[in-house]
This record gives sequence, structure tokens and C-alpha cells, in this order.
Amino acid sequence: PELEPTGWQELPGCQAVAGTSCDFSSAILEYYDAHYVRLLLYTAFGVYFLKVEMFNFFFLSIFAAQIGPPGLELQSTNGVVKVMVSPPEANQRKKMWINDLSFKYNLVFWENSSHAQLQNKRIFPVDTIDDLAPDSTYCFKVQANLPSEGKQGLFSPTSCVKTTQKAVNDLLCATNLSVLAVNMKFHLHWSSQGSQAVTYNVQYLFGYLKNQNEDYSDKWLSVPRCENITSSWCNFSSIITGTGFYHLRVQAREGHNKSCFSREVKVDPLKTSGIGPPGVRLDLSDTLLHILISPPGGDKVEFMRDHYDLSYRILYWKNSSDTKEEVKQKEVRQTIATVPDVSPSSLYCVQVQALSEPYNKSSAYSQQQCILTPAGSPLALIISGIFMGALLVVLLVAAPLVFVFYQAYNKIKYVFFPSCQPPLNIE
Repeated sequence: PELEPTGWQELPGCQAVAGTSCDFSSAILEYYDAHYVRLLLYTAFGVYFLKVEMFNFFFLSIFAAQIGPPGLELQSTNGVVKVMVSPPEANQRKKMWINDLSFKYNLVFWENSSHAQLQNKRIFPVDTIDDLAPDSTYCFKVQANLPSEGKQGLFSPTSCVKTTQKAVNDLLCATNLSVLAVNMKFHLHWSSQGSQAVTYNVQYLFGYLKNQNEDYSDKWLSVPRCENITSSWCNFSSIITGTGFYHLRVQAREGHNKSCFSREVKVDPLKTSGIGPPGVRLDLSDTLLHILISPPGGDKVEFMRDHYDLSYRILYWKNSSDTKEEVKQKEVRQTIATVPDVSPSSLYCVQVQALSEPYNKSSAYSQQQCILTPAGSPLALIISGIFMGALLVVLLVAAPLVFVFYQAYNKIKYVFFPSCQPPLNIE
């Protein structure tokens, strides 16, 4: 049983209270320590009743505490609104929520007009809102949530800002950004709407920087070999060094004074990349067909094998000029498989597909590979050969034995049973 604590102290501002509530926030020195409270009930005749209530404040902080409103700051520039959110308790010395990075922010905004429609968007602490009507007033409010604990915070006070016109340089911007990726080889493609004199600079940002409670505008880096290019694509495989996600954008330049940044595109390597078909090689031994699989990935094969948890679906069938047997299927996790009891003088064909169950991905089937099994000997010929061999062995062994027995028989017959009869007196 839990013992009653000693060293009770009076709560300032909570003495001789006539009501049924009391604010004892000033007495809480550490939010994650256990605190105990007891209540004394007085009457005009002295202490009438003593009631002791003890509770763990850590338990209370998780299940009863309310997340306060975050801070919100807006900047309107070049037709977009930049939103900067500061976490709840940002300026407080003592914090109930220790890890500010665990907050997820929900932004609600609307055009300040009679036909306004509310829009919701999950945002980073520093984010931009585009696709807004120019020269219009928009209002914003934001709340901090903790999805892991199922808690939603209070909304910040509403702030409004007027949008501006977009700069003419936007006509230089690269549009329709898309990422094509197979076997962890990544290419960024975009559409050009400027003149032929436009050059492009592809930049990337590590995804974790957007979760920080600070401006990341000076943290963008240039993709190697994608600086000042005139083509509308870029191979950015060299920057993908792990499983974290990235943001990419394209800066278009015309001369020294005109430039424009495209919209950003998010790249999560394992989700974005596709899986290419595996390699297949066939081999034979006795009546077994061996299927040897080369995992997809090339120089990234170990990375893909470790993170995608690959398995393989094998299709195989016996093919002939007049008929094609039913296609059979088997799935394996290893890179080698066998098909038993293959027929002689038959053409067997195989195709293999790579699968990743954790990411629900599958590759295209490999190119069809075929192999011809060697000709076999007819069963009747095999039996005849065995019979003739056995007969030859019998003849070679039995002939000398018959000759020996025949000679012994003649000697015994000559001695004990002679062919001539002696005279009676001799008998």
C-alpha cells in the first residue's frame, strides 16, 4: 500500500477558500514528478472533516492536461502566404510537453468573404500556402495535436492577411515536376514554359529540417551535376544515401535578374522507387531444373534486399511446337529454386517476378528464359540392355562350371561303373 507522504505544505491562495476549486499551478515544480493533495473542511466549530486525496501528477498530465494554442505568424509575398508556427509553451520556462518536435499542426484557413469555405491542411512549423486568389484577404488559425496520444489542442487566435499579385517571373518557373525511379535510381523531370535561354538549378532539402521549429530557407543544397543545366531532367540518385525523405525544387534562371522557384516535390525513397525485374538463369542436373535468380538493384542490390524484404514469384511451363502445358507457379524467398521430374527432350520456360510485401510493390516479370532437357533412353531399350548383360554374365560363369562337372561325372562313372563285365570266377 502507498504510504501517506510527510512534509505537507500549505498552498498559497488556497487557504480558507469558500468555493469548490483552487488553482495550485504555482506549487508544481516538476510536471513529471508525483504530487499529492489533501483537503481540509472547516466549519464554524473548527475542523469538521478531513479528506485526503492523493494522485500522481504525471498520470494527470498525460490524460487530463489540455494542449494550449500554438503561436502563429503570417507573411504574404509573391502571391503566397508563409506560415510560421511556434509550439505551445514556447516561451515558458516549465513545459508540460517536453518534445516540441512531436507536435503535428493542423491549419484551418478561409477567404474572408460571404461565401467562405473552410480548408484544412497538415503543415510543417514553417510552410507556405499557395493557390490563393490574389489581392484577397485570408484568415488562418492553427492547432497543435499529438496523434500518438490521441490529443487535439486548442486553436490559436485567428490571424488575417491580404495576398499579393504573383511576380511576372513566374512564367519562367518549371512546372509539372515528377519523379521516375526504379531500383533506387531517381530522375526528376519537369516542363519548361520559358525561352531556350533559361537554365535550371535543381536543389534538395533533407526532410527532417522541415520538422524543426525554425526557418529552413537557407538549408537548400544543389544537386551535383544538376547546376546551370538546360535540359528538363536531372539524375539525383547521388543524394539518396538513406531511407529518410527529401524535398526537391527547380530554380529557373534567365539572365542575371530573373529567377523563379518551382513547387516542391517530396521523395520518400522506399515508397517512390519501383522494383525492376530480376535476372534469371537456368541449369539442369539429372531430372531437376535449377532456377537461379539475380535480385534487382544492380549496385543497390544489398540496400533493396535489406529494406524491401524481397520474395520471388516463379512461373514455369513445358513448351512444345504443338501444345503448351498449364503454367505452374511457386513462390520462394531464396534466390534459387528447383523444379523436379522434368521430362527428357522437352523445352521448359521460366519467368520470375520480384515482390515486396511490406511496401506492397511488385516488379514486371523477367524476360522469358527457356532450356531444352537432354534426350532420354527408351524404357524397352534399357530393359533389353540389362537382360543381355545379365545373360552374358550367366554364360561366362556357367559354361566352365558345366565343363568341370561333366569331367568329374565321367571319372566317377568309369571307376565305379565300368562298361565291361569281368568273368564270373573273377567276380
